[in-house]
Amino acid sequence: MLLAIAVGSSNIRIGVFDGERLAMKTSMRVDAQILPDEYAVKIQSALALFGCDPQKIDGAILCSVTPPLTGVMRQAVARLTRARLMVVGPGLKTGLQIRINDPAQLGADLAVCAAAALDRYDPPLAIASFGTATTLTLLDQEGRLRGGAIMPGLKISLAALAAHTAQLPQIDLERPPKAVVGQNTVDSMTSGLIYGAACAADGLVGRMEEELGQPVRLIATGAFARIVAPHCRRSFAIEEDLIMEGLRLIYLRNLREAKPL
Repeated sequence: MLLAIAVGSSNIRIGVFDGERLAMKTSMRVDAQILPDEYAVKIQSALALFGCDPQKIDGAILCSVTPPLTGVMRQAVARLTRARLMVVGPGLKTGLQIRINDPAQLGADLAVCAAAALDRYDPPLAIASFGTATTLTLLDQEGRLRGGAIMPGLKISLAALAAHTAQLPQIDLERPPKAVVGQNTVDSMTSGLIYGAACAADGLVGRMEEELGQPVRLIATGAFARIVAPHCRRSFAIEEDLIMEGLRLIYLRNLREAKPL
């Protein structure tokens, strides 16, 4: 079995693959104060909850966009299993042709999602990840990663509203907006945040298509994909487990290349 871990800015996603099947998935909050052994216990408890035996894990792969936790998770995984751990970054092959100014600046999560998207769909593609930040990544007709756009995600936008305005509260982003025109404060905030994110995604994709000179296939992923994507005017294929699938594919690519002929 393969243990796949994606450390984001707010959450850590954990999955276990049995062959090509995602046998379990769960998540936990990012906490930079937790020690490696504590994370090892948390992961072990999560695996036990879903009936996964750490002794059956024969491979592991990690991607992280929170540098202080990368080493912590390395140690945590080492406590759980003797399986080889791959870390997405320099030296690990993703199969992508990256055409940005400095490929080292590309977030590991964006690379992993792009690798999975290319495996499932024909380019050109635009991948919208609705998470702590909202990112759009563009792959041209040759499958080359050309860059993208980054803006505040729903949680960041909500936190900024609540922190910097006197009368706007924290609200539940899980509740879909009833209409664009809100009839009270909560509905107006929900509409502004969710429809605003949807309109921004539609608009950015349109501008990307203009620059590329052709239409693109659209993919949505991330924690808020199912909340935002249905309110976009454009049609997005929702792939909630895209990052997990990308980790699996990258692991297999590098495992094959590491094996002697």
